[in-house]
Amino acid sequence: MNAGSSSFRNGAEVERSAAEAHKTHLGLIPGIPKRVFELGCGSGRDLAPWGVTASDEITGLDVENNCLSIAKARFCTRAYVRGAGECLPFANESFDRVISAVALPYMNIQKTLAEVHRILVPGGSLSLSLHLPSFTITELLHNAIPKPIPTLFRLYVIANGLFFHSTGRTVGFLGRMESFQTERGMRVALSRAGFVNSSFRRGTGPFGEKLIGEKLIVEARKSDSKKWA
Repeated sequence: MNAGSSSFRNGAEVERSAAEAHKTHLGLIPGIPKRVFELGCGSGRDLAPWGVTASDEITGLDVENNCLSIAKARFCTRAYVRGAGECLPFANESFDRVISAVALPYMNIQKTLAEVHRILVPGGSLSLSLHLPSFTITELLHNAIPKPIPTLFRLYVIANGLFFHSTGRTVGFLGRMESFQTERGMRVALSRAGFVNSSFRRGTGPFGEKLIGEKLIVEARKSDSKKWA
């Protein structure tokens, strides 16, 4: 009985150690400062629901100067820079973790994931919330039809989302980019970019973004292997 109890305790300890190691990869262990990059930061947001702590060094990026000005006023201890996800203005392996809340759907996903992979350290983590197809359908039915131009654009978004589902790639339309995401498409895109250990779930997202419908919540990690360097 004692031997069995000891084996159970040892097994439980191994499971706890594995869980803690996984949390470390995702940047969720309190007390260990991380260099965190928020892609598409907008006007700034509370990152605590993602496990970001006060000791973490946070850098945000967005394409809109007005949003960045608001973010700087709201979070004066953070660094904010203007730029695009497809061409990040940072050196290789600059961050331990990247977080992005419903910003990737408006970017060239394959180029942005390649850039995110480049700036992450080996073993660094990526956390995303994304648009599901239901969001685009709702936009089409309630905000586009019967207006011709908005309807045409929503139909492009649907086509782009289906293309992404099949290929893991997106294409632009008249200088704009938008798509919905699926688990299949993201698995293809993440694998192509060199990410491993991807996981998916549906929910409102840690940020509780005020958008219609559920979102696709994605976690992944940059491989420790040097073959992706």
